[in-house]
Amino acid sequence: MKPLLFFCLLFLSPLPGVASDDGALLRRVADKVLADYHIGYIDRATNRCYASAEEIPAGARVRIACKYMDWHYSLGVLDMAMLRMAERFGEEKYADFVERQIGYALSAYRHFGVEAGADHEPFHFLRKFNELDHCGAECAAMICLAARRPAVAEAYAPYIGRAAEHIRRGQARFSDGTLVRTWPHEHTLWADDLYMGLSFMARYGDRYDDRAMLRDAVHQVERFHHYLWNPASELLWHGYYGDLRRTAGAHWGRCNGWVMLATSQLMDVLPAGGRDLRRMRALLERQIAGVVKRQAGSGLWRQLLDREDSYEESSCTAIFVYCIAHAVCEGWIDARYASVALRGWEGLCRERITPDAELRGVCVGTGIGNDMPFYYNRPTVDGETHGTGLLLEAGLEILRLKEMLKP
Repeated sequence: MKPLLFFCLLFLSPLPGVASDDGALLRRVADKVLADYHIGYIDRATNRCYASAEEIPAGARVRIACKYMDWHYSLGVLDMAMLRMAERFGEEKYADFVERQIGYALSAYRHFGVEAGADHEPFHFLRKFNELDHCGAECAAMICLAARRPAVAEAYAPYIGRAAEHIRRGQARFSDGTLVRTWPHEHTLWADDLYMGLSFMARYGDRYDDRAMLRDAVHQVERFHHYLWNPASELLWHGYYGDLRRTAGAHWGRCNGWVMLATSQLMDVLPAGGRDLRRMRALLERQIAGVVKRQAGSGLWRQLLDREDSYEESSCTAIFVYCIAHAVCEGWIDARYASVALRGWEGLCRERITPDAELRGVCVGTGIGNDMPFYYNRPTVDGETHGTGLLLEAGLEILRLKEMLKP
């Protein structure tokens, strides 16, 4: 046995309290999603329940009754993880969920208006479709499901095409082509948007052999690092204000994770041995090296990666576990980093999985803040949708890593 491989195997024994059957845990998490999924709406004023969009009276303002119903990038992440669950365990019920989740959103969103206040109605991202997080991850899930189930491809094609066109010509950009938003200030670069864009761009470019889309994706990774990388901390800032020409926000955990995840998934579809893959690998290695130094003794990472008085946060931990495990499995980074991913997974299993198989301590959706207290005080929610798909992705890659490390 090679000495380095033996070194990594030393870390395979689970700590006390850690579930020994990772596959069973992942099934519990995914099956909880299936059990919880249902269609319904709740009147914001009266709390009256409606079983369908057709039942909602004119003028009523409603919210969805199930967190897995809506059209949202976190559900796109979940959908793609559920498709990996179906592939890993050979159970089509997980792919059935994805088809149902996407299909209902496509059928229901037209019931909700475009008048003032409609931004708080269900499916408003699908109706607006004018930012990367409105179209990227969910349409990426469409590409993945259509590849698995060609019967849905025709129904999905208009949305996939619309997302591709928006990214090519609709989304705001800096003069150098970097994808940005028009809010909260004109031409604001969000680290999150590397994933919101590349989750789609990588899969679209690969599926439809769109070389220009893949070249654009590579360009985005390089430009995001150009604007956001802090060489002193070896971490990325959350944002960059184009009008002020300066970085914004903090070294927020999940946004650093989104950048790492986007880079990793783009590398999956780039030609082996090519110049683009080498460039992406160098940036991924650099980012992983910086993040590894911020791992807490629990195995988790913090809401603010460089602030030890910031709370430990689960969704960024799940992303880092996935990306580091995946990079080891693909041979992109040295195998000794396997222990980092394994300790992170052990920390999640030991401290952050609730008895009913949900992920605890997930930071809610977060805009770019102008001060540190904004990030320190962001609330966490157990079972928040930003964490569910990421937990499944992390666990699936840990299964793969452990299989690779077996003698």
